[in-house]
Amino acid sequence: RPLPRGAGPILRRMAQTKDQKMAAAAEAASKRSKGKKPLKDIKKYVVIAVSALVMLGAIYLAATDNAGGKKKSRDTYRSRASAQVNDRYFVGDVTSYAAGNFTAAASPFFNGWSYADVLSSDEVGEGLEGGAVPPNYDLREQKPGCEAGPVYDQGNCSSSYAIAAATALASRFCFSDPESYAKTQLSPQQIVSCDKKSQGCNGGGLDTVWSYIERRGLFPETCVPFAGAKAAACKSDCNPEQKLQALDHCLMGGDKRIKREIYNRGPVVLPVYLKDDFLVYKSGVYTPTDNANQQYGANGEPLVTAVTVMGWGRSEGTPYWLVKNSWGSGWGEDGYARIAINSGAAREESAVVGYAATKEALEEAAKKKEVWKQQLRHVSTTDGEP
Repeated sequence: RPLPRGAGPILRRMAQTKDQKMAAAAEAASKRSKGKKPLKDIKKYVVIAVSALVMLGAIYLAATDNAGGKKKSRDTYRSRASAQVNDRYFVGDVTSYAAGNFTAAASPFFNGWSYADVLSSDEVGEGLEGGAVPPNYDLREQKPGCEAGPVYDQGNCSSSYAIAAATALASRFCFSDPESYAKTQLSPQQIVSCDKKSQGCNGGGLDTVWSYIERRGLFPETCVPFAGAKAAACKSDCNPEQKLQALDHCLMGGDKRIKREIYNRGPVVLPVYLKDDFLVYKSGVYTPTDNANQQYGANGEPLVTAVTVMGWGRSEGTPYWLVKNSWGSGWGEDGYARIAINSGAAREESAVVGYAATKEALEEAAKKKEVWKQQLRHVSTTDGEP
């Protein structure tokens, strides 16, 4: 049957419109298909999410578990300034965390001390011969009588900077001439009472204190005995001929250089970080535990305490420094400690070396000064010549 006039174009437009609608529907279906995740991908994401929740739950339980209330959280007793250093839960935790490397025990030195006391207890600031050194060295055995007296108990006077310096200098004089200087003990109290650039019982600089010793020298302990926080006056009636001085001082880093310096000339002073587990150290080789809490000063700087390095050794494969502390003989190993080398316990890059003004050292310094003067005169007379 023939189509009416004009029907052809209308039918063609209808066919085109139908084709366009079908194409649009196909494109929309394709987009919806692409937007859907395969079922196996959805299952994978669900498994990952569930695993993450389980892990977070385990971490939370581990962090908050207190063994049915029988064990006090470590954060609890050290979050308060009034918490006691010798807290039995804390001491037990340190021994556990140390995993056999060292043991902890309540120290008589810190009886009654809170962490608020610790925060203000120890604020201290900051030409080698060759040859091999022995694997173990203890100055007490190699140079008897040169340990510069018994271990000090600084009490609540932050004077480790003065005690360590006086101990190192006295020991170095004895090291150079054991017959003349055996059992020499110099006065840290003189530094505490007389050095105006230090802060007395409120701490001082490990480095800057040597400038005072070079200028003024130190009297024997017998003339200016240690008084600690009793605020002893600066004495001036001691015999000047009894003074011993430092010729110079420097900062030294590197365990090999420090060992060689001690082996050739005597002890050095080393800053040790004031961490809570070090306060209750009793025996063994001390390495800061993963849970150790660094003590900080009022300005946010990490606190350190000064010790005198008397030797070194190795225990069960762990190298250590043998140090003399000033917290009394009841702390540590009769007042001494073995500190793991390069363990983060001490600042090995900032050891302080004080050179004793012995007769030989003064003569050598005079010779070097004369050579320097001659060289200076030679430069002056030849200045301007080709």
